[in-house]
Amino acid sequence: MNGTQLKQLSRMKELITLGKRRFQNRPDRDYLSDLVELGISEEEAWNYILLLNKNFYFYDTMPSYYNTKALTFKRKINGINTYIKLKIEKNNDEEVVCLSFHKDN
Repeated sequence: MNGTQLKQLSRMKELITLGKRRFQNRPDRDYLSDLVELGISEEEAWNYILLLNKNFYFYDTMPSYYNTKALTFKRKINGINTYIKLKIEKNNDEEVVCLSFHKDN
């Protein structure tokens, strides 16, 4: 994880703390079902994200389906290896979008 990515993660945490956050609805995944499988709520997921640091960073070799600078992390949650992908989206204002938060395949 380089300096630019560390700054991006820091900004994400600021935005999350301000409540500027959302889960991405995807046609291929139901994030609520994924969170239930991990045994956590949406709020708990955001709390886990706030605890991410460079040690959880994962260089994702898969192509980005979102054509954006997303950060990917892997960590254990309730004993389950979990894949987390985040980005900052800028429309009228900035917000953190959680693209993935599910059991690691």
